[in-house]
Amino acid sequence: MKNVIFISPNFPVNYWQFCHELHCDGVNVLGIGDQPYDELLFELKNSLTEYYKVSSLENYDEVYRAVAFFILTFSSQTMSTGWSRMPICAVTSIFPPASA
Repeated sequence: MKNVIFISPNFPVNYWQFCHELHCDGVNVLGIGDQPYDELLFELKNSLTEYYKVSSLENYDEVYRAVAFFILTFSSQTMSTGWSRMPICAVTSIFPPASA
């Protein structure tokens, strides 16, 4: 099963439809956003496999840790089923590289 990390699945308002279509195709949709889970649209909540709330999507380190959490969590699940690595089909980044 493929995994997609979808950053800000609730904004713009119609982005939940992308998550829904991915979910219908059998993809694990892993959302990262700054809105509380309880405030997400019902349709979006039903399309997400997991959701990680960050305080701000502009906080690069916090979003980076959220992505790392999903990779560690879902790679251990796929390894326990005999897979050698987690298949990730997309990771979206809206941040510029960190300056040195």
